[in-house]
Amino acid sequence: MDQNLEKRESVRIDQTSSLKIKNLKSGKIYKARMFNYSKNGLYFETDSVLESGDQICIGIEDSPYVSSRGVFEYYRSEIRWRKKLADSYFEYGYGVKLSTKLNKQSSKSANLKKIIEVNKNQKAPVPKIIKFADRSRSYEGLIKEISPSGIFFATEDTFEEGQILTFSVPLKNGKEAKINGQIVWADDEGFGVIFLNKS
Repeated sequence: MDQNLEKRESVRIDQTSSLKIKNLKSGKIYKARMFNYSKNGLYFETDSVLESGDQICIGIEDSPYVSSRGVFEYYRSEIRWRKKLADSYFEYGYGVKLSTKLNKQSSKSANLKKIIEVNKNQKAPVPKIIKFADRSRSYEGLIKEISPSGIFFATEDTFEEGQILTFSVPLKNGKEAKINGQIVWADDEGFGVIFLNKS
């Protein structure tokens, strides 16, 4: 039976953002929409069935956990409760506890802080071409979202989750920096990558 077991430890703030949810056990990826968040969790709705206790990876478009707008972030999280919705476009509502920012160390790196200049007045970045490579060859992709902590991009080439790629990331001064990133999910819209610490 679906139950709302949420115990609010902090104030909920309304914000609507698109999410990508990856079930870490099954590997399945779902689309969802966040409607509010707090310091330690958030509430989202989707048509997909997830169970209480499921470990998931959440990709948050226009993340509310950073000061700049238009930032895409990834969090490892846990489903705390599920409820059946009667008066919503979606079928289920979920309460989630955020446990780990997947790129926490990377986003604090001095090198990464210099990489992206987020336009605070622009909700969605203008699409640009990005160059990247694996051990055997070079590729090009279309940037859909980019922040100091990761990138979401589309390309005609095929890659696997967990694969490490090296990106040529634009700097504020017009130059480029080489940085490694790991694919954390792939779907029909593109690839989600978290940047790794530079050595």
